[in-house]
Amino acid sequence: MNQLEKNERIKNSTLATRERHSAMLCKVFEMKIDKSHISKTQSDFLHRLFSEAKWLYNHQLSNDNIFNISDKIKEVSVLNKDKVLETRELANLSAQMKQELIERTKQNVVALNRSKKKGNKVGSLKFKSQVNSIPLKQVNQTYRVVNTKTIKIEKCKKPFRVIGLEQLPKDCDITGAVLIHRLCDYYIMITCFVDKIPKAITNKSIGLDFGIKDNVVTSNRERFNFSFPESKQIKKASRRFNKSKKGSKNRYKRRLELSKAYLKLSNKKKDTINKFVSKLIKENDHICIQDENIHEWQSSKMKGWGRKIQYSIMGGIISKLKMSSETIIIDKFVPTTQLCPLCGTLHKHNLDQRTYACLCGYAEDRDIHSAKNILHLGLSKIPTEHRNLIPAEEIVNTSSGTNETLEVNFF
Repeated sequence: MNQLEKNERIKNSTLATRERHSAMLCKVFEMKIDKSHISKTQSDFLHRLFSEAKWLYNHQLSNDNIFNISDKIKEVSVLNKDKVLETRELANLSAQMKQELIERTKQNVVALNRSKKKGNKVGSLKFKSQVNSIPLKQVNQTYRVVNTKTIKIEKCKKPFRVIGLEQLPKDCDITGAVLIHRLCDYYIMITCFVDKIPKAITNKSIGLDFGIKDNVVTSNRERFNFSFPESKQIKKASRRFNKSKKGSKNRYKRRLELSKAYLKLSNKKKDTINKFVSKLIKENDHICIQDENIHEWQSSKMKGWGRKIQYSIMGGIISKLKMSSETIIIDKFVPTTQLCPLCGTLHKHNLDQRTYACLCGYAEDRDIHSAKNILHLGLSKIPTEHRNLIPAEEIVNTSSGTNETLEVNFF
């Protein structure tokens, strides 16, 4: 088989794979390399691998033409700790790893150029003291899943034991991966494609109201509060870090200890967000929310607001819901808290007034009332028949001057 036939075969295979993946669901699983079952040889291999990735990146930036770097390069010029230029061998980086690292740097330069053409103020790529991710492009060559416990990485003889590898779905189509170095630990993120499973129709919809007293209030009268304050571990690590001498090795260790404590808290938040949002999506066909500006709330001068919002996960929940196709977003300027669902009148209530009351006789808890309004407004955006709970006629302005009226046509 000549080179032209080989290239044509690769091209056809790539197109067929892309067409097959277009009808599947893409998922990314992050797993941790078990350091308790890692040998010194494996540890040195990983350390050297990320060092070589840093050397290659800085060598590419030091060249006059970043785009004129061959992926077959075997040696690079590196400044040692005495600022003396020396040549070092790229022994652990495979050809495909080097190819992807070089291509990633090129794409970063292209992205900066596009941003600059749009009129944005951009800088340039800087030399790095460390590179924390290495792409593993081709499965079964750059890396290989040996079994439900181990993964083999190219140029390392012994496979690595990985925690959580059993979560990969059976009969999934495994593609590329990324090797990550984070706070002295190593992770691998594997991308795979699985068959799409049609979601069961529940014929249920829910509206969510976000607030300070109760973080999430639903139109079903449920209340959820999430608080993740700084743990004792964070406070202790912070005190030890502040007492350490600047520039010392001990300070570096304390900073690493503090970063690990914050990472642990961040993982707890992410886990809670994923479970809460997943439960909402599974139980409802539509989720209606208002596009709240959480950052504005946090910068408010109201006493205690900033700390409460900082400890909550409302921002993460909103961001996660926005990525879901089931979510319907209402504009943040719609007065959902002030609007009466029966007569359409606007009533301004102070924050300390927790019960919404209208002159027409309607009364409801302030947050539940807002969640119901968000639900009704959200459902009005989809072409589906719903029970007409609110009059569609135009409301005439009242002469009292204390109440405003709004033309309401939710359905």
